[in-house]
Amino acid sequence: MSRIDTSAPPEANPSVRRGPRRPQGPWGFVLDSVRMAWRWLTRMKTALIILAILGLETLLATVVPQQPNVPITVADWRSGAAGPGQVVSQVIDLFGGYDVYGSPLFLALLLLLFTSLTACLIPRTRAFWRAARRGRPPVSRNLDRQQHVATFTSALDVDTAHDRARTTLRRQRYRLRPPDADDLGDGQVAAEKGIISREGGSLLFHLSFYVLLVGIVLGQLLGFNGQVGVVEGQGFTDTPQAYWTNNPGRWWGADDHSGFQLSLDQFNIDWVREVRFAGTPSLFEADVTVTERDGSVRSDTISPNVPMVVDGEKIHLLDWGYAPHVVIRDGGEVVFDGTNTARLNSQGFYRTAIKAPGADPDIGLAVGLYPWAPPGDDGQPIITGAPWDDAPVLLVGTYRGDLKLDQVQDVTRLDTTGLDLVDLAYVRLGSEVELGDGITVEFPELQKWVGLQVSDRPTVPLLLLGAALLLAGLVPALYAYRRRVWVRAVTDEHGDTIVTVAGRAFQRSEAFLAGWGGLVESLRVALDGDDPVGDGGDPAAPGATPNDVFDPVAEPDRDDHDRDTTKVTT
Repeated sequence: MSRIDTSAPPEANPSVRRGPRRPQGPWGFVLDSVRMAWRWLTRMKTALIILAILGLETLLATVVPQQPNVPITVADWRSGAAGPGQVVSQVIDLFGGYDVYGSPLFLALLLLLFTSLTACLIPRTRAFWRAARRGRPPVSRNLDRQQHVATFTSALDVDTAHDRARTTLRRQRYRLRPPDADDLGDGQVAAEKGIISREGGSLLFHLSFYVLLVGIVLGQLLGFNGQVGVVEGQGFTDTPQAYWTNNPGRWWGADDHSGFQLSLDQFNIDWVREVRFAGTPSLFEADVTVTERDGSVRSDTISPNVPMVVDGEKIHLLDWGYAPHVVIRDGGEVVFDGTNTARLNSQGFYRTAIKAPGADPDIGLAVGLYPWAPPGDDGQPIITGAPWDDAPVLLVGTYRGDLKLDQVQDVTRLDTTGLDLVDLAYVRLGSEVELGDGITVEFPELQKWVGLQVSDRPTVPLLLLGAALLLAGLVPALYAYRRRVWVRAVTDEHGDTIVTVAGRAFQRSEAFLAGWGGLVESLRVALDGDDPVGDGGDPAAPGATPNDVFDPVAEPDRDDHDRDTTKVTT
């Protein structure tokens, strides 16, 4: 026996097998690190982790106010006037939590997810395409070591038995190995089923996430979403300045607005007034008139589940409230005459603020509206909290001072810092109340307003395609399973034809076992043989051979033509 000279250097010893040499020095470490990072990134597990982190980011965007949508609320959180406090607000700001979808962290994760999904899908698609075109199920060298085995005799010769087995399996939509393929000299019919449906379904399922992700990203770039409040008898024009909140996509410009005009003719609302269901809306719809971009005029009714489509943009009915018409006089001179939208707050009344900078000094009203507050025996209103406007009354707090209108403010709130309280009084619909300091407040009319959302989502068809791919891939990925069947007919020493049927399931072994008996029976009938020695349908049935019972720890066939069989362990 020859010995290897270990004292010689590796390059001088031809018996030493060497792998490829790694680059030495700092560049070798960098290349190895990049290679390891790329391998980690191209795993489907990595894509799922990144997707989960993006989901948490999206959840954060639903909890934390976003700068593009509600800048006033974000300013309050940052200053500590509202929210969890300045320290927590600084942490949120550090991670871009006030503009999640525009933060560098979110965009970087999005880029990593695209890269990971692309790197995962390309090799899976190539492998699926090769498997679909190959159509050559491998033969098995040892049929007795497969999961399920049954044998029976047949009166047919070997070639005829093989031909009939092919016909029977083809009718059951098995893919057959070509008869002229190299089968190592062992006459055998090899068939497989489920690889196209299961692997194709899995590929479609993963591809659907890619399509959905592309649709979501393009929707954020190309879409538009804006909200505006409209009082009865008034309207707005589709321009960026007209919206209360304007959330355009990164690639949405001012010229992309269609410029339609909408006027609110009437808002219809009514409630169930029985005690048990009091306050539940029974009618909630808005009658509008729209002038489209081409000048055509049409009227329509918008309800929560029935939006209106104008020039490709959808208009949804989201919110509503009361809009009291108030007239303020200062020393007999009208300094304010108009309506302001009032929102329902947590205390059960509608709140708004009226600001009259035309007075000297400025006049501000903190207004609380109670839609149904009938007068009591003492003439004071009885606060019921009901939403219908049968007996509306305003609770008006009047202030004088600098309203600081040069600062960003909420139109429904009055900042009383630095203002002097003049008087506090109730004002009923159709009446006028004289307050101190020469101020008179009149409440001539109560109107309603609605909150409309105008949105343009050009990627909705892409999202629908992604959802369809998700469903189309999920069903076969869950219920289809890959299995192989081998049929071999040989002649024994007595001249009889012995047929051996073997099968293996790569997924869902229970489902394959449930249909195994029927498959063997159909082959036995087609080959016109005797009763099978064991059909495998019931492992405990009399006459079953030990091979018919699936041994969960059996060692699978390891020959080169059946490499993708796996060892099943408990």
